[in-house]
Formats: sequence, structure tokens, C-alpha cells
Amino acid sequence: MPFTFQRPSRSDYLLVLAYWLLAASIIFFSYLQQFGLARAVPSILFTIGLDTLAVYVLVFGLLPLALLRRSPWIVLGALVVFVVIDAHLYWFGYWILLSDKPLQWSAPAILYTVMKHTQSYGMLGILMAGKRYFDVQKRLLLTQQAQTQSELRNLKAQLDPHFLFNNLNVLRGLIQQDPAEANEYLNRFAGLYRLLVRHQNEDFVSVSEELRFIEEYIYLLRHRFGTAYEFRLELQPGPAWDQRLVVPGTLQQLLENAIKHNAGNEDDPLEVVLAATAETLTVRHPRRPKLTPIDSAGTGLANLRERYRLLFNQEIQVVSTVDVFAVTVPVITQLPSRLS
Repeated sequence: MPFTFQRPSRSDYLLVLAYWLLAASIIFFSYLQQFGLARAVPSILFTIGLDTLAVYVLVFGLLPLALLRRSPWIVLGALVVFVVIDAHLYWFGYWILLSDKPLQWSAPAILYTVMKHTQSYGMLGILMAGKRYFDVQKRLLLTQQAQTQSELRNLKAQLDPHFLFNNLNVLRGLIQQDPAEANEYLNRFAGLYRLLVRHQNEDFVSVSEELRFIEEYIYLLRHRFGTAYEFRLELQPGPAWDQRLVVPGTLQQLLENAIKHNAGNEDDPLEVVLAATAETLTVRHPRRPKLTPIDSAGTGLANLRERYRLLFNQEIQVVSTVDVFAVTVPVITQLPSRLS
């Protein structure tokens, strides 16, 4: 994966703004006494710009480069290039703004400039690096919490007595009416649980695995509800589904919501469409609320939204109108760098 500079967050900008509002008011009077107003103002603006740029390169460029465990020689080389360029910018800028002497380059002068500018942006760099560390730790904690909730939910789904009872009840009826179909039903039921156990501790599964799971799940739903619900799969031709990743249990959660909140009957079945493209998975269906409202806290969809936000750093899209309800989740082609 090619290296790119990270983007500052809104809170990063606010921290920089707060720092310079305080620091600029302090150094302004020192500059004013030494150089006068005409030189003090542009010098402070130059200091703000160059120091902020230096901290950005260090905190959002070189530090992530080091954390990616790249070759130490690459990191060291990048640091040396940064120090040399930064020192020359600092030295040349202040010569233009404050010096009346001829420009004379020397190695000791550049070395002195390196130490001088390090002192200038050091405090901001420490504050920004500390904040980034805090942000990473907070994000890691939230991810771990979401993973724990996900594991508990998956475990509950495996042992849900209502789910077991409904499917065993269907199986009992099939044994009496059609033993051959009962054997097929039992095989599908066992296959679904094998997939649940296999992926219970995973954050990501391939789209092909998710589709394989939902095929078994739909088979069970059709035996339970008959033709009251129709399921149609729309796959975009071309993508390699085994190389694209989603959160496990995504389609099951969305189908559960569709059946839980919407009425279907054999004379007028509710059509649920599962559409897969290279970038998204979508489940959509007409809105047909059941006559008896279902008690729901909305935790299922909220949990799914939070897992995609934390693991993919992306949002799921919900379209809810009078006639249609649809949920679209992102599909990725590689793990985020922090989890790969």
C-alpha cells in the first residue's frame, strides 16, 4: 500500500488554532520590542506558517511512516531531508524578514538553525503528537469494545432459543411430511452454524463467504415463511468477491430487520433485493409495516453502523421513505493499514 500523508481532523485544527492564539500573543511583544511593528507582524506570520508546516510533516508524515515499520534507513533518510530543507527555510526566511547583513551560508549556521527551529516548533509538536497518541488509543478502545459487543451478539445469535425453536419446529414438520427434504434442511442448518462458528471472532469476511452464509440463511427463511417473502440477488458481473471484504453477519442483520418490521403474505409477497457491486452491498425492500408494531430499540442497525465506522472508517447509508427502505454498506478490497 503506497504511503500517503494522513489528514488532520477537525480537533487537530482546533488545537493548532488554540495554541497559536496563545503563543502568538506571547511572542508578539518580544518581537515588537526587538524589531518594531513593521517586522514583528510578518515574522510572527512566518513563524506560525513554518512551525505548523514542520509539525504537520513530522506528526502526519514521518511519525506514521515510522509506525508502518518501514526500513529504518527510509525513515532516517526522510528525517535528514526534512531537517535540511526545514533549516534552510527557517534560516532564509528570517534573513529576508529581519537581517540587514549579506546572506552567507555556512554549516555551523545551518546546524544552529536546526536547533533554533526545533525549539520554536517543539511545544506544538509535543502537543500534537500527544493528541494523536490519545486519539489512536481512544479509537483502539472503541474498536475493542465494538468487537466485544459483536462477539457477544454473534454468540447470542448462535444460541438464541427462539431461532433454534423455530428451525427445529420446521425440521420436525419436514420429518413427518418429507424425510428427504428434512435431511437437506438439517444439512443446511448445520452448514449455517458452521459458518457462524468459523467467523465468530473475525472482524472481516469476504463477500463470497457472506453470500454463502446468506444463501443458507435464506433457505431456512423460505421453509419458515413459505412464499410470503421473496429474495432476489443482484450481483454485478466482474468483481472477485473472494477479494472484497465486509463485516460478518451484515446481510443476516439486514434481512432480520426486513422480516421483523415488514409484513409479507403468499398472495402479495414482500420482495427483498440484495444487490452487490464492487464497492457496496445493498438490501432494499418496500415499506410494509406490520399491523402490530414490533418493539425495537434499533440496536441492530446502530451496532452495524458503529462497526463499519470503527473498522472501515466509513459510514453506512440508510434510505428511508414512505415507500422504500434500503441500507447500503461499503465493501473494501484490503484491510485498513492499522489492522493489516
